[in-house]
Amino acid sequence: MIYLLLTAGLFMGWSLGTNDAANAFGTAVATRVVKYRTAVIIIATMVMVGAVLLGHNNIDKLSSIATNNEVIASEADVNEAIATGTLGTLKLKSALKAAIIFACAGITVFVMSYLKFPVSANQSITGAVIGWGLCYANYDDPAVLDQNLGEILEFGSTWLINPVGAALISFVLVFLVKKFLEKKLTSMKNYDMVVKIGYLAAGAFSAFSIGQNSAASVTAFYYDATGKGANLFSDVYFKGLGDFLQPFYEFLGVAPENYHIAAIVTAAVGGLAIAVGVLTFSKRVMMTVGGSIANISQIDGFLVIIAMAITVLLMGKFMGIPVSTSQSVVGAVIGAGLVYGVKNVNFGVMKRIAIAWVSSPTAAGLLAYLVGLATKGYFGA
Repeated sequence: MIYLLLTAGLFMGWSLGTNDAANAFGTAVATRVVKYRTAVIIIATMVMVGAVLLGHNNIDKLSSIATNNEVIASEADVNEAIATGTLGTLKLKSALKAAIIFACAGITVFVMSYLKFPVSANQSITGAVIGWGLCYANYDDPAVLDQNLGEILEFGSTWLINPVGAALISFVLVFLVKKFLEKKLTSMKNYDMVVKIGYLAAGAFSAFSIGQNSAASVTAFYYDATGKGANLFSDVYFKGLGDFLQPFYEFLGVAPENYHIAAIVTAAVGGLAIAVGVLTFSKRVMMTVGGSIANISQIDGFLVIIAMAITVLLMGKFMGIPVSTSQSVVGAVIGAGLVYGVKNVNFGVMKRIAIAWVSSPTAAGLLAYLVGLATKGYFGA
């Protein structure tokens, strides 16, 4: 079961790298301020740091919606399995369902990435979870219907709040810098070096925010009642790493039962997978996000990345939901472009991206639903 989950997580982490993580340096690579190879190294490092230190923030809500949609086992399921002597079977089924969700989301992201659409692995995972629930959750029960609809609406609301918030933050940052600082910066002797340092710092900050945001998309399905997340991996393989990181967790106010989750799965597995994804298949998305939506200056480019990172961190802090970094960065690029006027924004490209935002979770959900129908004989009604 452990190796099955690791394989599924590895594939999902790779998918995150091909799309979501690319956003950290999309504008930097597109404007040729930062080399692609440099961007990959910084993303890989800072994604792991963000996942290890703050990746626990979004786990609870994603784990909750997965439980309510019959993807991962609830405490009641475990108690029943213990009573009937079928706990081993339940653990295997939980692992298989998690692998199915990862596969459906990962296939969707891979196809969208190949078509150069900056979609979200996080949204694809949510869509796959909901699709599975439509097949297995008892929506005839009013209590189940109310709870699931509430969670679906909460997750769905982030698809609007996230890009709009990023656009507003970016617009304000670009407007203020353009009005008060741009002339001073462009007149500096070492202007090119200042811009490069700005991009590197903004990209590192953004990659950190992506790590804390996307860790839940890899770890939430490990954190179910069959293994309680931390015990599933860390007590067997990585207890030393968890003990080393314990002072950092205590400083950040992380509950003891969450010490190991982000460190084990995302840092040790997801970080490497994300790095491979960025290295092998992210350049298409970087160029679409960084150079096709709006004409922005070099200074605007790293302000866009900062706006995206701030938005992602705020969404995790106040909503506890892993959001689409693709939506954040696209919103931020539009916000920066609007400072120069509506005509500066390529709404033709934006239309294609908006279609991808809708089709990505829909496609993942449909795929998961079809797999659910095909496997009902094994997983039960």
